[in-house]
Amino acid sequence: MKKLIMIAVIVMWTNSVVYGQRINNNLSKLQSSFVKYIRYPMDLEKASIPSFFTLKVQYDEKTKQYNLEFSDSAHPLMIKEVLRIKDKLDFNVVYDDLNMENRDTPIIIPIEIRLARVSREFSNPKSKVSQDLYNFKGKQAFGEFIFTPPLSVSW
Repeated sequence: MKKLIMIAVIVMWTNSVVYGQRINNNLSKLQSSFVKYIRYPMDLEKASIPSFFTLKVQYDEKTKQYNLEFSDSAHPLMIKEVLRIKDKLDFNVVYDDLNMENRDTPIIIPIEIRLARVSREFSNPKSKVSQDLYNFKGKQAFGEFIFTPPLSVSW
């Protein structure tokens, strides 16, 4: 009986390791496409303003496309840049990782773009950016959604 339990534990552990590796592999595809296509806005770079915001991705069955909603902490220049590359980003991998055929559950993706030099205003945890990280159109994110690891870039 102990051997049977031990074998079951080993099989479950092996499956979780393989599943975890597949998730990391697919999320790395999303990460690498983000890094490949994003161009940090020159005005933000000159002002030493990094970007930290969340992106809500919602599949629209009717139009067969993803709609993006940005947290209130997203700078307008970053919104413009992400919208420019949105068709080059594969959000399907998140749903594929979870074996979800139905894509009506929104995905929330934290996005962090770090700069070598950061303005003092941004580094304050009480700043508006920190407070608005999970607010969308003035309201805090609420409901069922998939929360992914952050897409992170150093500039």
